[in-house]
Amino acid sequence: MTATHAPRAGSPDVLPAPRPPTAAVRLRPPVRRRWWYDAVAVVVVAHLAVVTTLWSTSGGLDVSTPAAALSSTGRLTGLWASALLLLQVLGMARVPWVERAVGQDRLTVWHRWSGFTSFWLMLAHLGLITGAYALLEGRGYVAELVSMTLTLPGMLLAAAGTVLLVAVVVLSVRAARRRVRYESWHLLHLYAYLGVGLALPHQLWTGTSFLTHPWAATYWWGLYALTLGAVLVHRVVVPLVTSWRHDLGVLDVRPDGAGVVSVVVGGRDLDRLRVEAGQFFVWRFLTGPGWTRGHPLSLSAVPTTAGLRTTMDVTGDDGARIATMRPGTRVLVEGPYGRTTTSTRTRPRIAGIVAGAGIAPLVGLLQDNAATPGSDTLLVRVGRDDELALRTDLDDLVHHAGLRLVTLPGPRSRTGTPWLPRDLGHHRGPAALRELVPGLVDHDVFVCGPPAWAAHVVEDLRTTGVPAARIHVESYVW
Repeated sequence: MTATHAPRAGSPDVLPAPRPPTAAVRLRPPVRRRWWYDAVAVVVVAHLAVVTTLWSTSGGLDVSTPAAALSSTGRLTGLWASALLLLQVLGMARVPWVERAVGQDRLTVWHRWSGFTSFWLMLAHLGLITGAYALLEGRGYVAELVSMTLTLPGMLLAAAGTVLLVAVVVLSVRAARRRVRYESWHLLHLYAYLGVGLALPHQLWTGTSFLTHPWAATYWWGLYALTLGAVLVHRVVVPLVTSWRHDLGVLDVRPDGAGVVSVVVGGRDLDRLRVEAGQFFVWRFLTGPGWTRGHPLSLSAVPTTAGLRTTMDVTGDDGARIATMRPGTRVLVEGPYGRTTTSTRTRPRIAGIVAGAGIAPLVGLLQDNAATPGSDTLLVRVGRDDELALRTDLDDLVHHAGLRLVTLPGPRSRTGTPWLPRDLGHHRGPAALRELVPGLVDHDVFVCGPPAWAAHVVEDLRTTGVPAARIHVESYVW
């Protein structure tokens, strides 16, 4: 059915790749605790419960008049919108214990859901409150909206924040997102922080819930301070301290496939850096103009005290700058992030299903799992066979660790199973998975690829009977 690379007979049990110097040792993994996930859920539910209680104790639902009904409903939608916006910003802050408990891929889903939900609640709040004031004042809707914006405390700031949030939401729609390069989208997305900062405070100055309950204002201002502190600490201070403490710099840049390079980054005291194979950093390479652009790139080898290796496609907008970096270039990092690691598996054997650049974290993951008894399997979707990256590492895994490597080359199928290439698209996805990965249900399955592609793979994995707890997903924009 596909090109399969079989292991070499009599190969040793322990993988030698990526063959670090003998003095190099693997770095310690980050601390993960099982109760963290439950703690995140409890905090979210408790916050929404406090907000709803705040509304109910300051009048709740009032249907005595049409204006009162609009006003009370508008206050509730405004409070919920604010609550979700703050939770969304906290999610963007990448607090380590939250990221390790939930996982970056699930956080991305939550971030998108809370963002769009809070956006529509914010628009509902604006429409309902304006309608209530228009009925009370006997004005037209547009005239009342203008009057509120110009006369009520904080409304001009709220209007500016709303415009920024609308712009971010429009750019986050997939159709628009595909037309904006990642670096530009990421920079524009940061305006969400400013939009939230401008849009929310007006409630503290004009909202009934806060004017009648001083403790409520204290709670809300405290939440603002906590959110701002989390963003500054985990998105600015910690990355700067980590990069300075370890004095990170480029050791080597070398081709590793068609349009692909591997970058090796070294530094001091790397034994103190907690990171696992399969995780990713947001990298900033200080090469001159463009250094502020962050690149979320996975480690493509087991991290050791000899260095960290990442592999990336350099055919994009910023690729030429990175491909021509010289050794000694300073590096800033955020992270590590991600749960595509051996510590999340529940079975000895691993099956990796990847597309394109998704191969990078799986190579490191498979290297880390190489000493575990049993043969792992890696399915790789590529446009052409010569686009397969990290061939040396894959050959080592095949020949020395018993990896079953299956390549699935060719243009993607548009009429059959969408995660298979066109010439294999007539095969049903679940049946193809069972054939390609013998004993599939006894594996932990790691899926890494574009979101839509990965979603199709996950759907077919569930149909084959692989439990949800054994399916680990990390998606990226391809």
